[in-house]
Amino acid sequence: MSDRGGSSALTAVAIAAVGVLLGAAVLAAFLAQDEQDRAAASTDCLPGTSQLGATPGNLLAAPGSFIKPVDPAAVTYTSGFGVRWGSMHQGIDLAGPIGTPIYAAADGTVYAAGEASGFGQWVVLDHVIDGKTVSTVYGHVDTFTVAAGQPVRAGQLIATIGNRGESTGPHLHFEIWDGGRAGGTAIDPLAQYDAAPAPGSAPPGASSAAPPPAPVDQLAGTAPGAGGDLSTPTPASMGTETNLQVGTKRVMRALALKFGDRLDSLGGWRANGGAADDHPQGRAVDAMIPNYSSGDGVALGNEVLDYVMAHADFFHLEYAIWRQTIHFPGQEPSLMEDRGSDNENHMNHVHITVDASGFDDANAVWGQLPGGTAAGPGASAAAPGCTTPGTGLGEDLAAGSVPAEFEPWLRKAGGICPQIKSSLLAAQLDAENGFSYGAGAPVSNTGAGGPAQFMPGTWATYGKDYDGDGSIDINSIGDAVMAQGQYMCDIAGVIDAGIADGRVSAPNGPTELYLAGYNAGEGAVLSSGGFPTGSNDYIVQTRPYADKIIAAEPTFRSQNS
Repeated sequence: MSDRGGSSALTAVAIAAVGVLLGAAVLAAFLAQDEQDRAAASTDCLPGTSQLGATPGNLLAAPGSFIKPVDPAAVTYTSGFGVRWGSMHQGIDLAGPIGTPIYAAADGTVYAAGEASGFGQWVVLDHVIDGKTVSTVYGHVDTFTVAAGQPVRAGQLIATIGNRGESTGPHLHFEIWDGGRAGGTAIDPLAQYDAAPAPGSAPPGASSAAPPPAPVDQLAGTAPGAGGDLSTPTPASMGTETNLQVGTKRVMRALALKFGDRLDSLGGWRANGGAADDHPQGRAVDAMIPNYSSGDGVALGNEVLDYVMAHADFFHLEYAIWRQTIHFPGQEPSLMEDRGSDNENHMNHVHITVDASGFDDANAVWGQLPGGTAAGPGASAAAPGCTTPGTGLGEDLAAGSVPAEFEPWLRKAGGICPQIKSSLLAAQLDAENGFSYGAGAPVSNTGAGGPAQFMPGTWATYGKDYDGDGSIDINSIGDAVMAQGQYMCDIAGVIDAGIADGRVSAPNGPTELYLAGYNAGEGAVLSSGGFPTGSNDYIVQTRPYADKIIAAEPTFRSQNS
């Protein structure tokens, strides 16, 4: 099986020579990606990966991995790299049945996904490695599951084998480009392919019956629950301490111990510091957050921020930045200017700058992990009740998760429409007013009242005598919860219609948009074409509101749902 797609005028001899020189370097570089190159994907069930790990078909590998793009047992190598049929064949062909899964070979970002001349359809991924772009190309695909601009993880299902374009049979055409496909050089992928582990398998040399040896990813002497000796360097799988000062190494080691592979990676020194000089001076660490735009991702970032702020004296903390907000020890946080991207606004990582104490490791007193509780070997286990995106977050209530008087009404309200479940409504009530009700329940400074914090105008529309006591009472559990469920369902209907006709984008699933509609009005969602933008209130109020509820929802969800 072979193809005629995507060729150039380079000669086989020249390309082969480049491949020999660059092959080993590219493979090694794949195993040491910088933190900026692994912005988190869109969801999070497996700590340190993304919720994609819980999606059927994904076989996620550890950050920095390079894997085979297909299961080698499902394909046959049929054609190599070099001159063929009078032109340059810039990859290798791996024949297999139509529909065979294709996985991202390494962490990166989707450059292209869709129609392509010669290939019929393709996916192209960019991987920034040691400051240089390396691209991988997947040609003749039958279907694809990713979109341009989307971050992906090694082992994420991105496409299936097809027989599209100029092809003599179903197969994957796989390329590696040193320097990127736009302006770089194609190299023979065979050495990398042969050396890489299969998707879902242990790295070469590791036992298939047991996890990889502990020294690779665990710090010595840090049993689960132990304090943790900070004199041991950060594991290479988490980040590099190159050019970091002593205090910066200390905070990086503490984060690696405390959070383990719940984080995507830890980054430190780089030559270009952007708006500040703390990275070039080796005084800053970036804790990259997986699934940073989801409730679970935000909760993890909050946890990292809270940890370093709580131990500011130990770390000699100067400041931390998370979600466009800068935090100085002992001061109120301040919203920063919009710098134009999630990375520059610190939406995908917690930035930590310390008074770093110089570079003299020999006389350093490292100390023990403040707060104790190092991340143990179980840190990669799937989180129970992990948040799932999409239509209808959660399901039924966990027994005893809400005050008993709320339970029957939440179950009833959670059955009004399929998009809005009782566990989501419970998390929303907890965020709104902490399940307070009755005449003494607090009223917000904007006039919102009752357990569901209805504004008077909205209550005039949705308030009804649901509990049959002869009155319409904003502080009545039955009246308020049923009105809450009905209003949320109406919002969901409006937003779903916007998604269906292309007016609204929901890259993280529609549930966060339903919540944004409740907080800011569904009109704000429609006019923004997605999560509301254009107002500082949406940053400091609506986004935290939605994130908090989505992060809390699993605590109210029955595990039998």
